[in-house]
Amino acid sequence: MKYHIETACDQGVVRSNNEDAICYGNCVVKNEKLNVQWMLIADGVGGHKAGEVASGQLVDYINNAFEQLKKQPEQGWLAWIDQQIQCASQSIYNQALSQPSYEGMSTTGVLLVIDNDQCYLGWVGDSRAYTLSNHQLKQQTKDHTMIQYLVDKGAITAEEAQKSNTKNLLSKAIGAKSELEVEVLSFSVQVGDALLLSTDGLHDYLTDEQLTQYMANSNVNHSVCSDMIAQSIDQSSKDNITVGIIKIY
Repeated sequence: MKYHIETACDQGVVRSNNEDAICYGNCVVKNEKLNVQWMLIADGVGGHKAGEVASGQLVDYINNAFEQLKKQPEQGWLAWIDQQIQCASQSIYNQALSQPSYEGMSTTGVLLVIDNDQCYLGWVGDSRAYTLSNHQLKQQTKDHTMIQYLVDKGAITAEEAQKSNTKNLLSKAIGAKSELEVEVLSFSVQVGDALLLSTDGLHDYLTDEQLTQYMANSNVNHSVCSDMIAQSIDQSSKDNITVGIIKIY
């Protein structure tokens, strides 16, 4: 498999700083570049500039984890992803305890690894991963928000949740507590599929139809991420906006 990758990360038109972050790379195993591609997206939470510290620390930690990875983990990618996000969370939590200006900082995070025909995901918070396969869009992640919790319990409908003013109130975040439960899953991928990671400044303001169109049109000759950010702003996004696309060909 080969990959077309594009990303964009924008402060947006309302926020005074950018607390989002995104990174990606290839995994080097046994000194050989294998067919392993990864991407991470994060949306920091916290006062002053603490949110961008938390998201930046998560990016740095995961980047370093892949640099240190010399062989594919024996326990498999899902266990490895779980472990790395938990360790990063503990590091962020400890830093928040040690510096008063960072008190309460945390971040969302979605980590994606593609190894041959399998994709592995681990996530915490309301940043998302989508797939487009055979013209069908699917949200692979489920938001860790209080509103989603109420939807799952049947207390409110999905339509009511979409209209709520508190739909982005997180139920858990990386670095928020000393212990963290990471949600993980895996699924198969094939040539022609597209995968998208986004923060809520993007997916809260674009429809599924728009996401589908952009993901379908992304290719080596046509970048779409900047256009997606521009349309999110046109559709009243007031947050930082970040998106990454991996197209398999």
